[in-house]
Amino acid sequence: MHVVVKVFTFFLISYFSSHIYHFYLPMRSLLLLFLLLPFATVLAQHNVYHTPLRKIIPSGQLPEGVETMHSNNNLDLAFYNGRYYLAFRTAPTHFASAKAHIYLVSSTDMNTWRLEQDICLKADLREPRFLEMNGNLHLYFFEGGTKMLKFEPRYVWLSIPDSTGTWNINKVEGLDGFVPWRLREHNGIAYLSAYYGKGLYQASHQGNLRLFTSVNGRDWAPLHTRAQVTTPGAEEGEFEFDKDGNLWATVRLEGIGAYIAYASKDSLHAWQLFPTKKKYDSACMFKHGDDIYLLSRRNLDGDFSKLPKWIPYKFSQKFNLVRYSVTAKVTALFKLNPITKEMDHIMDFPSTGDNAYPAVVQISEDKYMMLNYSSDFTDGQKNWIRGQLGRTNIYLTEIIFN
Repeated sequence: MHVVVKVFTFFLISYFSSHIYHFYLPMRSLLLLFLLLPFATVLAQHNVYHTPLRKIIPSGQLPEGVETMHSNNNLDLAFYNGRYYLAFRTAPTHFASAKAHIYLVSSTDMNTWRLEQDICLKADLREPRFLEMNGNLHLYFFEGGTKMLKFEPRYVWLSIPDSTGTWNINKVEGLDGFVPWRLREHNGIAYLSAYYGKGLYQASHQGNLRLFTSVNGRDWAPLHTRAQVTTPGAEEGEFEFDKDGNLWATVRLEGIGAYIAYASKDSLHAWQLFPTKKKYDSACMFKHGDDIYLLSRRNLDGDFSKLPKWIPYKFSQKFNLVRYSVTAKVTALFKLNPITKEMDHIMDFPSTGDNAYPAVVQISEDKYMMLNYSSDFTDGQKNWIRGQLGRTNIYLTEIIFN
């Protein structure tokens, strides 16, 4: 709006100056530069746009054997051997349910799908995550409990195809109680960010967010003897490597906000933490050129924590969580500013209610396919809790850089 006002002001001044002060040409040129400079800056910063969103789940194009429920949310996407692989959770609501399924489907064109695997363990299932390593595609997820309002991580599972193409699951040892968040291969080593999730929403929770490493995608060991983040409520450690091999991350803090984190390539275990009152839920990072971008949930009510620091953590955590549940959210694109250690907001995507668990696959030099879930954004704005109890769909869009 401020750009429009300045441009309008410019035309008024330009009109009168041409009739009354037409001899002040140098002044008019300077005035033009001053007024249009912010507009040019906006254009330079927003060199990215997205295509209209298309709902793909639920839809009549899903294969036989896939039965979606009200809540279609946690998902991941990979491109492997000429096919797109999509894993997604479906359940009666956003909350824990023994009826939850994770479906693994594949497609060559994102229109016609083939069912690869239907996973149901009579317990809640969440956080499907892909990793391509040593020529194989791995799918990880965790098994939770059955109580609707409890967050009870139990085991991490791995599904991989055999020589016939049949996918089979096996329990990953050494990760009981942990929640897998992001897997990336870097210089021949697989890195897994996971956090210990038992007791996460209790004030007594001791943070244990750490990196694990593997050379085969099956056997995992901690990167270091000490955790990378020990702050209470630390979860969802999203990370990406920059062009020099250094690590950048965001950490969701269930109670006070988030961290932006940095670790040198020579000491990936030693995370430097920069606190923010913003909260980057369901974070997904990707690189474009030398820049790192972040897709995550954005709170339209502003900072997650609005209480003064002297308020006891036990009280502020509960207050912030309750207030956060009744505010509106959208899925947004941010860009990492490595100088200020902040995430600069770029744009929002059509989304409302319960939303944000994006996955991204690069499809050309300047184009990325993004899948994300949301309540129906064509049916008015909803707050978060209303969305979590209602229907959510999975949408497809393309992010394009000019």
